[in-house]
Amino acid sequence: MLKNKSPELLSGVIECDEMVISGFEKNKHAHKRTKGVQGRSSKTKTIVAGILHRGGEVRTQVIKDVSRESLQPLIRANVKKNSVMFTDTWKGYNGLKTDYRHLIVNHSKKEYVRGAIYTNGIENFWSHLSRGIIGIYHQVSPKHLERYCFEYAYRFNTRKITDVDRFTKYSYPLQRAFEME
Repeated sequence: MLKNKSPELLSGVIECDEMVISGFEKNKHAHKRTKGVQGRSSKTKTIVAGILHRGGEVRTQVIKDVSRESLQPLIRANVKKNSVMFTDTWKGYNGLKTDYRHLIVNHSKKEYVRGAIYTNGIENFWSHLSRGIIGIYHQVSPKHLERYCFEYAYRFNTRKITDVDRFTKYSYPLQRAFEME
């Protein structure tokens, strides 16, 4: 959906977070389980980063890990400098203060909201994505996960328009393409 034109940089109040998506090893057939993996191991999980413009749109991308080297280039490519950035205390966000007004909430100390500082908006998006995967698709492969993330980002980003408007606005170019053949 975003390949035809580059999106504008997000600005203002931004929330960033990452999510780990995977099935449980205990639910797999014995011969398909990864040896030496238990609990919260990330060996068999896929990571998705999310950037939310508060009150606006969300962007997602599958990333290889949650390191600073993976997270920060994605943020810098999608968010204007000097924006207000809210994250949790994950070390991958260290160093954002050079380009952004970076404020954090400390989930490990049970701090989820401090005034207007919170990441509940992006957490809300993650809950919609998770429920969609569990309730509609039941499972997704890492190979196609980015497509599912784009679908749910599209749903989220068009949440304020009616179904008729969404259909009219986004199906017309497709209809014209068929007419031209």
